[in-house]
Amino acid sequence: IVAPATDRLMQWEKVDFGPIPAKSNIRTNVWVKDGNNLINAAKVTGRGENVILQDVTIYNRTENGLRSLMQGDQAKFTSSGWLLTNVVQFNVSAGTEDKSSEMLIGDSIRPDQFTLSNVNANSLSIFALRSAIDELERAGRPTMSLKAGWWHKISGPMSSILMPLLGAVAAFGLARSGQLFLRAVIGMALGFAYFVADNFALAMGNIGAYPPILAAWAPFLLFFLIGETVLVRTEE
Repeated sequence: IVAPATDRLMQWEKVDFGPIPAKSNIRTNVWVKDGNNLINAAKVTGRGENVILQDVTIYNRTENGLRSLMQGDQAKFTSSGWLLTNVVQFNVSAGTEDKSSEMLIGDSIRPDQFTLSNVNANSLSIFALRSAIDELERAGRPTMSLKAGWWHKISGPMSSILMPLLGAVAAFGLARSGQLFLRAVIGMALGFAYFVADNFALAMGNIGAYPPILAAWAPFLLFFLIGETVLVRTEE
């Protein structure tokens, strides 16, 4: 339930909270780098060789300077490249504008560069994310951050088990020792510290500093041991 809702929310934000197309596989505001050039597609639909780009803008650069700007209504993938329709090309140095009905561009750009460029772990279910990771690995793309997100889909919900354990410091020993307020503060502090550590470890996993499984599970296991230690010592 949460993953599709997150995906729709991200799509809604990218279109400035306007109407969202009904197709479930649509991607919006996708950027792809081709050498020194930048390509932006306002909408990307389809998968594999059936990918269609809409509202395409190509920034043709030389030594980080803009040489020309090309815009087209739609681009379809062919065996020879991308067929761009209703093309308007503006030459920055000459200040001239040329128009053509069709133009073939980007023979080195693969369709999966558009469909896999904006994979977000939070917006995919655990099975869809596994498939996306496999596709990215076949394309030779980095997947460490997505693998951390995949493991976190399992470890994250486990916090519902962990929170009562961390709150046990406030639940046990009250009749014998009192200090209700102090125990409640300690329990809340442990719960807050867990989410801080969880977000920190996940961020480290996203940049490749932690292995994916360690980034997802280390905070849970650490605070599980802390909760058990506090519970045992409280009973003693």
